[in-house]
Amino acid sequence: MHIKDNLTNFLYDQNYYIAMYDNYLYVFNYLNLDLLTNKKIVLKLEKFKLLIKGENLFISKLLPQEILIKGKIENIGIDYE
Repeated sequence: MHIKDNLTNFLYDQNYYIAMYDNYLYVFNYLNLDLLTNKKIVLKLEKFKLLIKGENLFISKLLPQEILIKGKIENIGIDYE
């Protein structure tokens, strides 16, 4: 394992991490992208689904465990399946 991976695992020793800023939303350790439209994005996490609603939503960064969503975010909700 690389030093970067060890540091990342140490810093993000959680099931998930969600951070919201002015025009974007960062999610670490999501499992699946269930829905993607310019008005709604649904992410599957370990115990729930994260529902993001807004206008002109798009994915700016997509990695196996990280996603960065940009656009006018109007609502964020949780669906416990």
